[in-house]
Amino acid sequence: MLHINTLLLMIITSFLLSCGQSSKDIHETRFMMGTLVRFTIVHPDKDIAMVAIRKAAQEMQRIEDTFTIYGSKPNSVKKFNRLPIHTPFTFPSEVNVLLETSLHIERQSHGAFSPTLAALNKLWGFSNTEPPNTLPSQASIQNLLSGTQNCLQKQGKQWSRTSPDCQLDFGAIAKGYAIDRGIDVLKKYGIQHAMIDAGGDIRLIGRHGGNDWQIGIRDPRHKDNIIATLSLHGDVSIVTSGDYERYFISQGQRYHHILNPKTGWPSYSSQSTTVITSNATLADAWSTALFVLGKDSMKIAEKHSLQALIIDSNGQIYHTKGMPINLLTKP
Repeated sequence: MLHINTLLLMIITSFLLSCGQSSKDIHETRFMMGTLVRFTIVHPDKDIAMVAIRKAAQEMQRIEDTFTIYGSKPNSVKKFNRLPIHTPFTFPSEVNVLLETSLHIERQSHGAFSPTLAALNKLWGFSNTEPPNTLPSQASIQNLLSGTQNCLQKQGKQWSRTSPDCQLDFGAIAKGYAIDRGIDVLKKYGIQHAMIDAGGDIRLIGRHGGNDWQIGIRDPRHKDNIIATLSLHGDVSIVTSGDYERYFISQGQRYHHILNPKTGWPSYSSQSTTVITSNATLADAWSTALFVLGKDSMKIAEKHSLQALIIDSNGQIYHTKGMPINLLTKP
């Protein structure tokens, strides 16, 4: 369950990020993956659209159940995190692929993204029912941090961990993957024009009533404002990561859920980062990585064919060349 203030913020954010509606839109909103997931379908047959949405939502829920480290439902990720160190374990193919993808992005981002931060994330407590309001000690962070880096070993198809503090958390990539699977299901039902918006993680296909989809990027310090709009069509994903999503303020300092894997503390390089790329899996992970890297990551984004917009810690706006963006405020 989300804290009520966070839930209200997500409702506002979802509205801001999905600008423009058509009378022919078919909408459905579900709560899953800790956020509101909004389906928007443009299709002449509402019955077909609703069946497609239901099946897509079921698939996305299956992904959440497969990868989450929270709750009581068993899965392979939780089992791996509880195993004694150096114990070989074979993941289901789907989990193995996403783990390999996560480690590939970790290497490409020079360690700004990591799938082994579960123990640190739990220590901070940003995914708890109630948001945290106290800081963990530097000693407790450092003790866990030493066990999270380069701590996975693979031999053949089997994985093991070298430290009990090496625990998998797919929270920064699995939501994007769930969206991709949801879109795949919609396509199987013949849906050609649609958008799935999971609390700011978006993938869209086709067009919106013959026009481009209009997407707004919110101001990270003024929740009712947007700083830019994007006009997109085709098959594309856009994901925003921000320090305003889950946070608390202590003695004037904002502490948020996007941790720097190298320090174990929240990253202060950015206020928000938006990534546009071919699928939501990559956009989800890279929005986190670029957030940690900050404004100096533009070259990395371009190297990996990503379009990115970063609002740095001072509120300055940077974006890659050719990004189809309409800034509503001066960079």
